[in-house]
Amino acid sequence: MSDEILIVGAGVAGINAALNAADYGAKVYLVDDTPSIGGMMARLDKTFPTNDCSICIEAPQMYEVDNHPNIEILTNTEVKKVKKADEGFKVRLVRKARFVDEEKCTGCGACFEACPVTIPDEMDGRIFGNRKLAYMPFPQAVPNVAVIDPDCRYGNMNDKGACVGGCVVDCSQCRECPIALCVKACKEEGKDAVRLWQANKNINLTVKSIIVASGIEGAVPQEGLHGYRTCRNVITNMEFERLMNAGGPTGGEIVRPSDREHAHKIGWIQCAGRGLDHGTPYCSKVCCMIAAKQTIITKEHDASVETTIFYNDLKAYGKGMWGFYEKAKESGVRYVRARPYDVTEDPDTGNVRIRYEDLETGRPVEEEFDLLVLSTGLVPSARNKKLAKALKIELDKFGYFKEEDPILAPLETKVKGVYLCGGATGPIDISESVVQATAASMKAVA
Repeated sequence: MSDEILIVGAGVAGINAALNAADYGAKVYLVDDTPSIGGMMARLDKTFPTNDCSICIEAPQMYEVDNHPNIEILTNTEVKKVKKADEGFKVRLVRKARFVDEEKCTGCGACFEACPVTIPDEMDGRIFGNRKLAYMPFPQAVPNVAVIDPDCRYGNMNDKGACVGGCVVDCSQCRECPIALCVKACKEEGKDAVRLWQANKNINLTVKSIIVASGIEGAVPQEGLHGYRTCRNVITNMEFERLMNAGGPTGGEIVRPSDREHAHKIGWIQCAGRGLDHGTPYCSKVCCMIAAKQTIITKEHDASVETTIFYNDLKAYGKGMWGFYEKAKESGVRYVRARPYDVTEDPDTGNVRIRYEDLETGRPVEEEFDLLVLSTGLVPSARNKKLAKALKIELDKFGYFKEEDPILAPLETKVKGVYLCGGATGPIDISESVVQATAASMKAVA
């Protein structure tokens, strides 16, 4: 049996687990089902409680992973089947076609410019974020290679104006496309990297151990919760994170979705949806510090902006976090212990009216804000169910992977040789994810 390790999920936890295991001499396969490694951290603005640039921390690690001789990155790849073997596992992966030759593509962007179809970005669509059908996930993506939307390749975007819409020949039967503008633009650049006939590929591996670092996602609130999707200027904390990010769709300008005007009075509702049958049923642990970070950075953008946080309970659980909360208050952030119960929109101004019970006085209060941010919590990755079935390991009632014993066998599962780290185990912040990644990688190597 070789000393090969499979890591599923290439966010900050997966990246650090890969680097640590590889430095100890193990051959590492770092797998992610998206076109780039980096996970959620690559799309954040700053990290708390230091407010360091998120991508500035992670990008060097992404580069190191990409250039490490013991690490092989497999993006756009899913775990299909896992079978226990002698002291290890036989794994079947499916590498989905990105319709671009990774060896030839240089990320020049010619195919993006040539593509005639623009669609809302999956993450940034509500805050002016768009992308082409030929696109790069984000500027610092690793691999720094374009990807063609499968909906374009398979004819599902013809009604949107996709340039291949008039073709009656399947791409898999044709190697000389005279229609696709991305193909033409790439050839004019001298690359010839677009491969619309590319197919999915099965990969078979034999590994000693597996680390699950599947990550977490921001919860999407149900329509109507505190005005979400019924009031134009109500967004989630993840959408606000992208709004204030210099690499986001507005270049870091904090503007309102309704009219692109700068927001001068912003409110945050903590625990949005928590405890409801359609909401997050648990405390996500990090939301209070995320709100503190966002208010501090908003004040750094413009000190005149009024910021208010409506909360029931306050959690500052880690090193330096209570001081971070104090820093937010010193910056002029107003904390109101309240229970919001009604959110409406002024049809003339687009402003958001919030009615809430002040829990200190017991009285109803109504206030108006330019923009309202919902702290909706963190939820398990959508890939967890498939992974749990393939790996034959258990999920808890919330959808996170279960440790065999959090005290006696932390980060281990009931399947010997399968380990957990980061958001696979529950809501977690970046520093904890890195610590768990180091521990899981050492268990896998040993």
